[in-house]
Amino acid sequence: CHGQCSRVRNVVYMSHATNNTSSNRTKSSKNLGDDDADPLLESTIDQIAGSRGMSNSSWTTRGLFRRKSNADASQNQTSGIDRLSSPEFWKKPHYRFATDDALIYLDHRSSVLHRVNVVNVTVTERCLSSGSDHGTLSITGHVGEFLAQVFGMDTPIINQMMYGIRSNDGKYRNGHLVNVESKEHWTWRRKQMEFYDDGDVFSWLSRKFGIVSLSVLTFFLLTSVTSVIVRVLTTSGVVLMFPVFTFFRLLGVPGADERLLGLSYPWIGRARNAVIRRRVHPPAHLIAAHGAKIFLFYLMYEACQAAWSAVLYGKSIPSGLQIYIFGFCMIWEYYAMVFCRSALSVHFFPRILLFYFVLYHVYFLSMPYPWLEVALVPWFLFLVQAMAYSIIALEVPAAARGAMSIECPREVYNRLAWAEWSATVPQIYSLFLPLNSRHTPLYDREVSDVAEDTSASA
Repeated sequence: CHGQCSRVRNVVYMSHATNNTSSNRTKSSKNLGDDDADPLLESTIDQIAGSRGMSNSSWTTRGLFRRKSNADASQNQTSGIDRLSSPEFWKKPHYRFATDDALIYLDHRSSVLHRVNVVNVTVTERCLSSGSDHGTLSITGHVGEFLAQVFGMDTPIINQMMYGIRSNDGKYRNGHLVNVESKEHWTWRRKQMEFYDDGDVFSWLSRKFGIVSLSVLTFFLLTSVTSVIVRVLTTSGVVLMFPVFTFFRLLGVPGADERLLGLSYPWIGRARNAVIRRRVHPPAHLIAAHGAKIFLFYLMYEACQAAWSAVLYGKSIPSGLQIYIFGFCMIWEYYAMVFCRSALSVHFFPRILLFYFVLYHVYFLSMPYPWLEVALVPWFLFLVQAMAYSIIALEVPAAARGAMSIECPREVYNRLAWAEWSATVPQIYSLFLPLNSRHTPLYDREVSDVAEDTSASA
């Protein structure tokens, strides 16, 4: 903005125009949120008015906005008052900013009692896009105004507060910003802002190395906890189908046979059949045990979202950003479990995921508050592109040449050194074992010539 957006407005309160001192005091107190006049507040108003050489009949207080006497109000009414001069326009701001966290939540009465100055700054969206309230928009300006309707104005406002409000010597200041409508709260410190300033080459390289290392650590933690919850939901979540089938049988639905479930999920079906046959405990106990396991692990998963967001990121982020990131991890974990079966896909897909994840987090951690929500869109599109490429270019040709079959549904797998019961699933720690075996189709195996073998033996 080049100064063309700035306007000084005299806010006119028509309903408060009176020469009666007690009436002014009562209305002032009501505007501050009290139904009854407060003697302490009235005495404070009198002191402020006396220190400024004004009388109570010449001004009234509404929060921290003040107006002139009746003559000025009637003059403004005669000349015509636009929307920006009406009290309703200034009643509720979109954002509240302060350098102290306590001032954010200070009410109007406490502001008057402690003589806290409040400055109201209003900037139009056209001013932010073009530099003037009546400026012309370019193509990028039109795109920016469209995206503002989708993603909101939080990011540009936060960056204006971070970089625009500084001390007299030009240094950064602590800041607290609240979106009045969504109740989101952002906080930053001066040392945090100074950390992102470019220093010498060694500081820049060490900072980038730390960011990449933290991004890789974040990828490991998020994918590990997501793979664990996917394993639990896959193995224990299916137990909920048995009560559903029982309910279907009570309704007389044909084909609701639990033997189908027992064959489809043998680690549940065989265990349930053994419980029924040996009568060690009721079959409902097995269902309840798996349900308790799901409940506990999912609570742990939700706790990891909250704890790791605070520990790994360590700064204010948009509300719900961690849900999107964990959601992406959940999507590609289920995709890898269902579709990643060929050796090329297993080799390609995790590495491209790591690359995209690190790129997003390097952008995330290299700035105080970048366009995090906007950057989620290209990240998701690249994720979809990687999934489509893995299926079309890698999985389909591998399935056509017989690399996967019913006997061996995955081309590469992890072979254990000990026997496992067919009615059980691998232990959770097997998720972290590297792949060590590969299935070779029958027609791709090397077979020695029978004649050569006979002559060699002779």
